Amino acid sequence: MSQQPRRGRQWRDRQIKRVKRERGVSHTAAMRIVDAERTGSQGVLPAWVPPKPRGVEVWDERWSAQSTPFSPPSGLPPRPDPYGHAHPLGAGAYLLTLTVPDGEDEVRATKRAIVYAHRFLVRPGGGWYRAAASVYGPIPITMPHTSEAEPPAGHVTVTVLVTPYARIGGSVAELEAFLDDSFAVTKAAVLERHAAPSVELEPEWFPVAPETAGGIRERLEPVSLSWRYLHPTLSGMGPAYEAYPERLVDIRCRGWQHTGKGRYRVGHQEQRGLLERTYDEVAAVDGPLSVVEPPNPYNAEDMVDALKAAGTAAAGSLLLALHQLADEYDRWSREAGEVTCSLTAGAEESWQSETMMAQIRTRGPALAAHPDRVVEEVVTALKEELEGWAGVSEHYTEVASNLADLFSRAADGQGGWSAMAEPELRTVDPLRTWLMSQAKDQPAET
Repeated sequence: MSQQPRRGRQWRDRQIKRVKRERGVSHTAAMRIVDAERTGSQGVLPAWVPPKPRGVEVWDERWSAQSTPFSPPSGLPPRPDPYGHAHPLGAGAYLLTLTVPDGEDEVRATKRAIVYAHRFLVRPGGGWYRAAASVYGPIPITMPHTSEAEPPAGHVTVTVLVTPYARIGGSVAELEAFLDDSFAVTKAAVLERHAAPSVELEPEWFPVAPETAGGIRERLEPVSLSWRYLHPTLSGMGPAYEAYPERLVDIRCRGWQHTGKGRYRVGHQEQRGLLERTYDEVAAVDGPLSVVEPPNPYNAEDMVDALKAAGTAAAGSLLLALHQLADEYDRWSREAGEVTCSLTAGAEESWQSETMMAQIRTRGPALAAHPDRVVEEVVTALKEELEGWAGVSEHYTEVASNLADLFSRAADGQGGWSAMAEPELRTVDPLRTWLMSQAKDQPAET
């Protein structure tokens, strides 16, 4: 089996910056455009809807009170080791010829239906197991149906590359059975969407060698499951249990810690009264989930450069960016009736978070009333980067501790605290203690 090709987070961040520059939109809007393009949809994603007080968050027709992308097929038992904990991640590939109503929209919708059908595969007589797939194409050369039947008026025959992947054994027999399972759900998904004009024009498949599949993948963009629906056991990292993220933030901004074998414990468990859950349960009830990660180095350098460029207005510009973002999050939370986005998710009671929020509340309004104390361009740049850290996205970056690290780095290169804060803020000990906590040379007490 070949390895499933994957793109890194740095590629995504560069695309977000490109869209921001070309379209003149905010970081959040650009992020949604890029994620929509990656999953094969057009335009921006639907407007964000605050989570409901109870039940499952409904993002589209795939999330409901009865079923989510993480709900196994009803009425079927799992296979032994349905998540493939004993196996590495591998992929197969085959060309799929199908006849569909003519039109790009229909072809695109059919590809997405194939992708979504691969959330689980079913082995006849053996139960369900986790899988996923990417679909590439149509390819320029269409493979003919074996019947050589011509599509009727209003229909078109196309060929796409389907790359299913899962954690299964590496034997030839297992790969053949895996591809059979994949084609079974592919054919069912296509025929469920629109019946074939005739038996001769039902979907057909032809397995291809890894080299051929690789050449096609290099030239075409895939339709794949978005981060909201992809199970962590299907990531390309290490053994399956290690592939579960160590820490998560849910849609209600609660932090979850991995306790082993795909199970998670919520922060402040006693106060919240929530029992330990599996990843599937957390994702189904409180998803989409964000993986807690450090800042992307590419973006972090931009933030350090912005802080350096602000000079003595750096501390004030950062506080104002945080103040503006905190106001937005407070408004969204009031509209939803519960916490939705937060600058302190997963680290609510750390001393850095408590200091940061106290400084935002006490210093933010005055800075907002006196724009001459900040650098407007730096405020905008920092706010947009922080939206990428703490907004509803694939990743969540803890704000207070990482800002202290980046601010300290900027200060180390500019001459210390006095070069980064105006006189009115320079003597605020809690602010200095937080932002300079990672500096090489700690400032003397004032």
